Amino acid sequence: MEERQLTRLTSSRLGLVLVALMALCGCAQRGQIALPNHDEFVTEQLIFRSDFKLPRRHRLIEELLLRRRDISDTLFLPMSDEPINVYIFEDEARFRRFMRANYPQLPYRRAFFVKNDTTLNIYVHWGEKIAEDLRHEVTHSYLHAVVTDLPLWMDEGLAEFFETPRISDGFNRQHIYLLLEAMKDDDWQPDLKRLEALDNPMKMSQMHYAESWLWVHFLLKSEIANQEILQNQLARIRMNGVTDPLSKTIEKKIPEAHKELLEHLQSLVDQL
Repeated sequence: MEERQLTRLTSSRLGLVLVALMALCGCAQRGQIALPNHDEFVTEQLIFRSDFKLPRRHRLIEELLLRRRDISDTLFLPMSDEPINVYIFEDEARFRRFMRANYPQLPYRRAFFVKNDTTLNIYVHWGEKIAEDLRHEVTHSYLHAVVTDLPLWMDEGLAEFFETPRISDGFNRQHIYLLLEAMKDDDWQPDLKRLEALDNPMKMSQMHYAESWLWVHFLLKSEIANQEILQNQLARIRMNGVTDPLSKTIEKKIPEAHKELLEHLQSLVDQL
């Protein structure tokens, strides 16, 4: 659990801020460690560049391509054709050297998504968590290609939902156990407005990630009307850039949302 929290300390939003700051102060030391360039191939929106030859028909790559359609169909979002650069380092040591050289002000994590005005980039090393990490960061990339101003909690909640294997359909055991234990110890009650107030990934705890995932799972997997609440919110953000917080809509559409959310959590616990 502690390692997972460390890998989720930053997001694309923080990356943008820090990269801009480094560029202004001359701290970005690009070029010291080469990006993966041994192998390159393009499949749909994804451009893979790696330190080693990737199988063209690898099941993980196939899953990432299917995830693009899943996100579009589930959230009623269009599919973008904006390229997403996926840089895969062969080992953790070289990945860490690259990150220290190019993003020295960022804390260590297993994978990293950063965007600027013209590119969407993912940096990751091939390790035992590669599938989870790529599903999470590629989800961020797919989303940011079509919706540029996602609230932090929603951005991470959706990434946590879609980082699970497709067969799991968003079911995240780790988050269920964490929320269940916190509720038993009277350490947690749902509060969407508290999540909406978060604007700094560095201040997001593991509980914030878990609750963000739970709200997304509840909206997408409880009733069709609830799914439409999230879909419509995403459409408004995409069209207008900003919109009223989702909590306002939920207060009107689901008057007993907290009670229903906890009942939804209990239904998930029963499936463990």
